[in-house]
Amino acid sequence: MTRAAAGLTEISGDPADAVRDIPRALSAWFPASTHPGGFAWEAATGQLPGRIAVVRDGAGAVIGWAGSSTDDARVECAPGDDGTTDLLAAWLLDAAGDASVSVAVHRGQDRLRAILAARGFVDEAIPLAGLCHAARDTGARPPAGYRTRPVEDGEERARVEAHRVAWRPVDLPFTDGSGDGIDPDAESRFDADGYAAMRAAAVYRRDLDLVVEAPDGSLAGTCTAWLDEISGWAELEPLGIVPAHRRRGLAQTLALDVCRRVGELGGHDILINASPLPYYRAPWDAYVAAGFAPMDRGARMRPRA
Repeated sequence: MTRAAAGLTEISGDPADAVRDIPRALSAWFPASTHPGGFAWEAATGQLPGRIAVVRDGAGAVIGWAGSSTDDARVECAPGDDGTTDLLAAWLLDAAGDASVSVAVHRGQDRLRAILAARGFVDEAIPLAGLCHAARDTGARPPAGYRTRPVEDGEERARVEAHRVAWRPVDLPFTDGSGDGIDPDAESRFDADGYAAMRAAAVYRRDLDLVVEAPDGSLAGTCTAWLDEISGWAELEPLGIVPAHRRRGLAQTLALDVCRRVGELGGHDILINASPLPYYRAPWDAYVAAGFAPMDRGARMRPRA
């Protein structure tokens, strides 16, 4: 069903209003869209597409949005809203110009798929995937001496530092030599400002901002789960384990602890927004081994070479 649109606006300057309003709309569209929590994480850490446009209805509510960057382009609105899809797709194609953009096309976005196919776009080899698990207690617990818990007051600096150590580029588990060219001095971009922005998001919950405490009291890992109470879905983004504490099953038990906590809060499913990347298989394989099931969320489409 097409909703009456007041028009499309490309965001210029401070995108605060759009960043605040878009997640509210995503709740109604997911899983045929970005999860509100995933969007909040991207907004807090500067990972959204470089150009953003929104469509609002006559009352000013967001009924669709699009983002354009070379490797991450999106068109998202209610499934079946062909009019809004047409507006946003036209903007996206104009913004892309001759660039070979990669567009996420979720299951149910049939209109968008048809528009892109007519312009010579084809599916990429790696699908738009994900992993899911029911929100329930599996009985999984961390190894002796470790415990998972919400971050505590006064732990903000340690929380940020644990994330940065866990996500230091040179220490990530790339495969097939894909990480050989990484600068050994490169650091995670996450910092205190990003953490403050993350905590300011409407969907953020302190009780789902989790850490793994090691036997010596240091933080061995961190993760954030974003529970969207409207859809009942929570997204786990991100999760990282400090290298010195890897290979103990902490990532799996932390993810499964999220499942337990989300279930206790009334959620029904957990999403990990991941794909089986050939150069970064370890996280995907670890979560599948823990009981997370692969999801077919759609495809990425790019102009035929």
